[in-house]
Amino acid sequence: MLQACLLAFAVCMDTFFGAISCTVSGILIPKKCALFISFVGTAFLSVSLCSAQLLMQILPARFFQYTGFVILFLLGSSQIMKELLKAVFKKHRPHWSWNALGLVIDICFDETLADTDHSKILSLKEAAAYAAALSLDSLASGIGAGIQKDFIPVCLLLTLCAGFLLTLLGCRIGKNCHTKKNLSWLGGVLLLVLAFFRL
Repeated sequence: MLQACLLAFAVCMDTFFGAISCTVSGILIPKKCALFISFVGTAFLSVSLCSAQLLMQILPARFFQYTGFVILFLLGSSQIMKELLKAVFKKHRPHWSWNALGLVIDICFDETLADTDHSKILSLKEAAAYAAALSLDSLASGIGAGIQKDFIPVCLLLTLCAGFLLTLLGCRIGKNCHTKKNLSWLGGVLLLVLAFFRL
């Protein structure tokens, strides 16, 4: 149960800090978009957790255990270094030749790029790309975490609720602060804790 709760909050951290970043930049995330973003994140995690259940049946338990550790450890480490990666990206930003996929990759490094029409209000269409970018980690995290089948519904329900509430909370905090504080490493710490749970 503890692992399921940690996973839910770990995958929601990006939406929380993404909402702060957008709001500080003057971009409004409506409640319907916040709910949609949470649904997309939960759907990504659902696919990941179901895939993990299939892999558990195919792969040797010990191999799956250590593979899960490596996945979570790498994800956690990259989350902790995310601000450094963002700085490098902004300094040497490549020009993507793909449209939708390129936008999703861009948003992974700079959430404010989701506002493609510069209206300062996130639309449902823009929220789709935003949610996909922030949910990519969930695909690997769910496989790596190895959550027991009985706890999957709890994990998904918690992810749905936490994703929505943390997005709203991030928007509220963003309205009241004028600087982007680097706390995105918290999600990485949770993933590292989950990684060592796998051992």
